[in-house]
Amino acid sequence: MAETNLEKFKRLLRELFMFDQADLDFGIYRIMNSKRDEITGFLENDLLPQVHKALGDLAAVDHAALEVDLAKAIEQARALGVDPDSAQRVKDLRQQIA
Repeated sequence: MAETNLEKFKRLLRELFMFDQADLDFGIYRIMNSKRDEITGFLENDLLPQVHKALGDLAAVDHAALEVDLAKAIEQARALGVDPDSAQRVKDLRQQIA
């Protein structure tokens, strides 16, 4: 069975937090060991919704930027006396927005 990107990311975070190093019981590792259940809960339950929200916010910003670029391209085409619907830049931007 192929490992999903999410599973790879979780595995990488577990390695980063050194969950498999139970013999480390000093300093920050002692704190990490005491917080292991919270970290595991975060990785299993909270991480994916937060990633989806962040990516959704990013997509909204990208969409807004494309809308601004489209308005500018239409304005430039009209300034040049070209039909905006026939301008390649306008067509490309509309396709990206769709």
